Amino acid sequence: MKNTIVTRGFLLLASLLTVASCTEPNYFTDDNYLSLSISGDNLRILQVTDLHLTYGIDYNDRHTLKLIKELNDETNPDLIVITGDISMSPLGPSLFTKLISYMEDLDTPWTFVFGNHETDFDDYKEFLEKIHDTKNLLFKVGPTFDDTKSYGNFRIQVEKNGNPFRQLYFLDSHTENDTESGYGYITEDQTNWFHNHLVEDQLTALRSLAFMHIPLQQYTDYSNHPLIDGAMEEGIICYQGIDTGFYDEMVNFGLTDGVFVGHDHNNNFSFLKDNILLAYGQTTGYNGYGFLDRGGRVIDISSTGALSSYNITEAEL
Repeated sequence: MKNTIVTRGFLLLASLLTVASCTEPNYFTDDNYLSLSISGDNLRILQVTDLHLTYGIDYNDRHTLKLIKELNDETNPDLIVITGDISMSPLGPSLFTKLISYMEDLDTPWTFVFGNHETDFDDYKEFLEKIHDTKNLLFKVGPTFDDTKSYGNFRIQVEKNGNPFRQLYFLDSHTENDTESGYGYITEDQTNWFHNHLVEDQLTALRSLAFMHIPLQQYTDYSNHPLIDGAMEEGIICYQGIDTGFYDEMVNFGLTDGVFVGHDHNNNFSFLKDNILLAYGQTTGYNGYGFLDRGGRVIDISSTGALSSYNITEAEL
């Protein structure tokens, strides 16, 4: 699956601008998509999630990083996506530095979204400042929105034989708040951003996938649909605090085939609702809570555009 070429768009560091009148950097970027060119017929994505790097040198963190490499070697993906909670530690930014170096050495294109725990001890900006001269990282902070500070709303357009093959959307689902569920959510501005780009995708019938950390409220409907894989072991869906219509946009346009999240470590199921696959990743980090086997989720798009997905655990490698 590999032999991918990262082209167009910029990596984060190249996009950072300095406000002329002060020393506070402007971390927000343009809204142009990043490009990933694949050489094979199919697209393969490896989702890893909830790494929860904590100490960096302990057995569990070393085990987590080793597992990512083993998953990469076994599945040979075109892209690795980390769906949040990279760390939960006062050492978060330095652990992120270590992760960047480790991921770059895999020589596979990769990207990430923030979860709800990176900022338990630090600010997002302290993580962003650790990104320097990367070769394989495809990431942008993306545009600023009026209703909230949101870091990491961007698109990767996958191209095959010089033609658009898939649009990948990445969104910041934020952290804890005072909503009923207690968790962040895709804001109205982010939903409008998604809508506007779906209008563009509609012109060429470009299909898409979406990645975020906290599950949409529609994940609570799992009991009304047969599970395709995995299980509901958490006892609860820790869903986004407010539904601002993101799911409705997917249904209305009919272009998005699946949403992939993390957050609930003991949930690893997927199910189909309105022809959209709502899927949890397989928790990857050994310093996070949970009793499920650690692993990742493989996401395949065939040459005809068909989506298939399955979990893979360390025991199966």
